[in-house]
Amino acid sequence: MILAVATVTYLCCVQGFSPAENSPRLRPYVEDEQLQNAPIISIIDDDESMRCAIKSLVTSLGFGAYTFASAQKFLQSTHLDHTSCVITDLQMPGLNGIELQKSLLAQGRHIPIIFVTAFPEERLRARVMEAGALGFLSKPFESETLIKLIDKAIEAGRKT
Repeated sequence: MILAVATVTYLCCVQGFSPAENSPRLRPYVEDEQLQNAPIISIIDDDESMRCAIKSLVTSLGFGAYTFASAQKFLQSTHLDHTSCVITDLQMPGLNGIELQKSLLAQGRHIPIIFVTAFPEERLRARVMEAGALGFLSKPFESETLIKLIDKAIEAGRKT
């Protein structure tokens, strides 16, 4: 489960250490070029350890990732226009995930959104899914489930 590695991943993020940095890179220029052209996943969660854990998973898949402690910071960022998929917490201080979804839609931005929450309520799940969310995951969740949703988001973006 993704939360099982959150503490280790958090320590890696805080210390600026990544296990992948210790691995030999066979073709650094090819890998760097692929990352520059990789889809961007924006991760929004008020829990720093969750942001770091999801970012670690996303980058291990070869995608670019940016993290934000709040929906407001994401909406004000320069990465908004380049985001291929948003992974966001549902309940956060300030603008919550549902309000973020409304704001993006009001701006005409149809970015695939995957919600993650520690407080799954069926009425909220139905509401965000009806508004076009790609997924609604309860914390803790299996990494493989999130990976499948990210792949679905990227594939949907390629078709548009």
